[in-house]
Amino acid sequence: MDGFTLVVANGEWPREELLLTLQEKADFTIALDGAADRFDSWDVIVGDMDSITEPRPEFIDSNQENSDLAKALIQYDVDAVVGVEGGRLDHRIAAFTSLFESRSDAILYFDGWRACRVDISGLEIELEVGTICSLMAFGDVKNVSISGVDYQLKSEDLQTGTRGVGNRVNSNPVTITHDGGDLLFIWEASAL
Repeated sequence: MDGFTLVVANGEWPREELLLTLQEKADFTIALDGAADRFDSWDVIVGDMDSITEPRPEFIDSNQENSDLAKALIQYDVDAVVGVEGGRLDHRIAAFTSLFESRSDAILYFDGWRACRVDISGLEIELEVGTICSLMAFGDVKNVSISGVDYQLKSEDLQTGTRGVGNRVNSNPVTITHDGGDLLFIWEASAL
């Protein structure tokens, strides 16, 4: 699918200005299940219809092997996701793991923060100097390198833990590479 694809989940939405900006930018908008009750500018609903007021049979996906977000990320080439804050803790954590499960390049938008999966092809991103950022390994990640930050890594293995948390951008671009595993990059958002 061409254009900018937005997923709107049924959790807490970011501030209205950010949500409206993303909705205006979107060429295609996916509502996850009950989120379809909260706005009407969606193009499709993805989910098992367990939290929507009036389930739409044409959109029901009864697969319980994946979360509604994972289903959307697997089915569509998604650019941005909002509405994954708040609510159940397992759903909040699953928002991050859905990126790995689906191999999605989508950015998760939170009020004041962003997060994305670092593909094995690497990530190069321009961020304002002084921006707080973190790398988080989910399991073993091999030969991780990051530059453009105060605490650089050079071909080091990371495991699930706190190593990589609490860094700061000191030059551009921030470049991240690795040779395999599930790696998440989180950064403080200074703009929409």
